[in-house]
Amino acid sequence: MDTDVIIIGGGICGCALAYFLALDGVEVTLLERSGLNSASSGANSGSLHGQIPHETFLDKGEEWAHTFGPTLSLMHESIQLWKKIEESLETDLEISLCGGLLVAKNEKEIKAIHAKAAIEKKFGIHSEYLDKSQLRKFAPYLSEDTIGAMYYPEEGKANPLLVTPAFASKSEILGVQIIRQAEVKGISVKRKEFQVDTTKGSFTCNRVVNCAGTDVGSINAMVGLENKVFAVPIQSNITEPIEQLIDHLIYSAGERLTLKQTLHGSCVIGGGWPSLIDKISGRLLICFESVIRNLNVATDVVPSLESAQLVRTWPAWVNATDDWIPILGEAYSISGFFVCAFPWMGFTGGPISARILADMILSRPGHTKKI
Repeated sequence: MDTDVIIIGGGICGCALAYFLALDGVEVTLLERSGLNSASSGANSGSLHGQIPHETFLDKGEEWAHTFGPTLSLMHESIQLWKKIEESLETDLEISLCGGLLVAKNEKEIKAIHAKAAIEKKFGIHSEYLDKSQLRKFAPYLSEDTIGAMYYPEEGKANPLLVTPAFASKSEILGVQIIRQAEVKGISVKRKEFQVDTTKGSFTCNRVVNCAGTDVGSINAMVGLENKVFAVPIQSNITEPIEQLIDHLIYSAGERLTLKQTLHGSCVIGGGWPSLIDKISGRLLICFESVIRNLNVATDVVPSLESAQLVRTWPAWVNATDDWIPILGEAYSISGFFVCAFPWMGFTGGPISARILADMILSRPGHTKKI
């Protein structure tokens, strides 16, 4: 037996899980097909979400929002872990729980954000409505056309370029073996032992955890599990550093938008706008129509951004499911095989996903459900 647990995937979930297991003395090998943090965990815009996604709420309705409620509670638990991560890892990750503002420009949008907040309240999510006069004092950088906003105090941001490497570094100090450029080619189950075949050789273990992000489905298929996870191409933008202006994580109730300002002054503008896929190579390409529309929404909400210079746009894959519900647990049909997939908002949900899987593997009470 080469190791006790093999983790497939070197993103935030995989590296955080390796860290949590290593803290309890579990022998762990982590396999990453390329470089750590090279996919969604490093290419996302760094938002820490604590509310039901507004555009999805409008699209899927209140019945779906209630089914999403337990996931919202998980996100809240994850935010509590985010509060402790810098102290635990002994490094600055530029975490700021500055609060989020979902801004509205007409009465229809106001009605919708109140309806969503009412459902969120049922699942323990606190928010506060701010009218136009309150907003002028609280967030004076917002457009004068903004007539109200829902404020979520436990939202914020972190630097996605720092978080996963910090988990990985601490994991290696604790004895985790991380093997890079090790693409998984097959998984076989022999009695109660797994053999994982990779481009860096074969490894045996007692348990396997699939934290492969957008490749969760293809890894699941190697052991005959159903695939509910798919990849969606999106893109984000960043401006040159400007004077500190935006104090919160900003959303629009009208069109998709996430907007935040980093510690260094750059403004990160996203919201899930689509990128393009090259039909021949399959590589992601920047969609300039998405760039224009995304920037228009951002400057409509924060007019001062019009003078900021855009310096970079980058595409990325994000793992997704139709219902937005995480897949976390041990497979019913394959004892010892675990799946970790937190769709759409995996950066926010990474810490709690890893904590839940670690507790399952360690057979701690509270998280023992199979999938």
